[in-house]
This record gives sequence, C-alpha cells and structure tokens, in this order.
Amino acid sequence: MHHLLLLLGTFAFCVGSAVIPVLHAETYLITASLLAPPELRWLLVIAATSGQMLGKVGMYYAGRGMKLIPGERMQRRIQLAAARYGDKRQIGNALVFVSATSGFPPFYLVSIAAGMLTFPLMPFIIFGVAGRLIRFAVAVFLPHWGMAATAA
Repeated sequence: MHHLLLLLGTFAFCVGSAVIPVLHAETYLITASLLAPPELRWLLVIAATSGQMLGKVGMYYAGRGMKLIPGERMQRRIQLAAARYGDKRQIGNALVFVSATSGFPPFYLVSIAAGMLTFPLMPFIIFGVAGRLIRFAVAVFLPHWGMAATAA
C-alpha cells in the first residue's frame, strides 16, 4: 500500500508541476528516488512522465483556448505565428522533444504555443513523453550512479 501511495503521489505532484511552474518535479523525483526502494525507480519515472504529460496536454488545450480570446491584436499575432511556423512540423517535433528533455525552451511555454499554433496533438504527446521519460530517468537514476561511483 505504501508503494502505491508513493506512485500516486508522484503522479499527482507531477500533474501539478506541469501547470504550476514553481513546483519542481525533478527535485521531487530525486528525493523520492533516494527514499524509495530500488525496485520502484522505473515506476517513479513512468508515474512522473504520465503525470507531467497529462498536465502538459492540459496546457496544450489552454493554448488552443487562447485562440478564442477576443481582440484583434491577439488574433493577428496568432495568425502570423501560425503562418510562419505552421508548416514546419519536423522543426516542431524536434522542438517539443528538445524542450521536454532539456527544459530549454521551457516546456511549459512550448506546450501552450503548440496548442495555439494547432500543432498536432499526437506528435506533441509522443515527442513530449519521449523527452520527459529521458529527463525523469536521469533525475531518478543519476544520484544512484553517483553514489555507486563514490562507494567503489
């Protein structure tokens, strides 16, 4: 039961950290991985990735909703951006992956922009999951690799 609560808590915290930028998922994961038994490490990565992407899909749809905001100036800027970047899907795929992996540019902003520019949802999810999986695996396993090297 304790392990299930840890995984559900990780999922919930990561949903929250996806929409509230001051909640730092990596700090949470490093701490949780140091306190959790080794057999839960990959499950922590999966719970964190799932939670983050659920939250980021919410941010994606928030970006889609930006198109509904009245105002000629906002609509003109969205149309200009869509005309400039809308047909460059390969660049968008790479940007989502790099942002999800490295955090630069911030994945929070990329998620909103992807929705505003009507970037296709499935590539956003696929490349976002791949990037977050790598990022969170590093956050969970890197402290243990460092401790193993010190002990040797």
